[in-house]
Amino acid sequence: MKTLKTLMMVTFTILCLQACKKDNDENYAMDNQSFVTQASSSNSFEIQAGAIATQKAQNAAVKHYGEHMTTDHTAVGNEMKSLAAGKGWTIPTTLQPKEQANLDKLNNTDPSLFDREFMKIMVASHQDAITLFSNAAGDMGVYDADLRSFAGAKLPSLKTHLEEAVNLQTQIK
Repeated sequence: MKTLKTLMMVTFTILCLQACKKDNDENYAMDNQSFVTQASSSNSFEIQAGAIATQKAQNAAVKHYGEHMTTDHTAVGNEMKSLAAGKGWTIPTTLQPKEQANLDKLNNTDPSLFDREFMKIMVASHQDAITLFSNAAGDMGVYDADLRSFAGAKLPSLKTHLEEAVNLQTQIK
C-alpha cells in the first residue's frame, strides 16, 4: 500500500511538472522551431542575395557588401545548423515567402537599378532580422537557453550589417 501511494505521488509530481513546463513554454514569445525556421530563411536569403550582388552590382562597394553578406551569413548558417542538429530542430531548405519574393525581385531587377534595390532590401531585411533576433534573445524570447544565447550573440553583427547597408544606401541614391 505504501509503495502504491509513493508511486501515485511520483506520478502526480511528474504530471504536474510536465504541465508546468508546458505552461512555461507557452509564455515565450516564440517556439524554438519557429525561430530556427524564420532565422534560417532570413540567413539563406542574405547569402543568396549577396551572391547575386557579386554578379549584378555596378558599384564596387555594393559588390563588396554582397561578398561580405555571403561570407558572414554562411558562417552563421553553419553555426545554426550545428546547434539545430544537436537539438533536433529542422533547418528549412526553402525560403519563406517574403524572402523568396525579395530574391525574385533581385533576380529580375535591371542591372542599372540593381544597386539601389539591393541596398533598399538589405536595409529592410536586416531591420527585420534584428527584430527577430532581439525578440528571440529576450528573457522570454525562445524557450531554449542555447538558442536565446545564439540569437543574442548574432545581434552585434546584424546591427553592423544594417549600419553598413544604411551608409551604402545613402551613397548610391
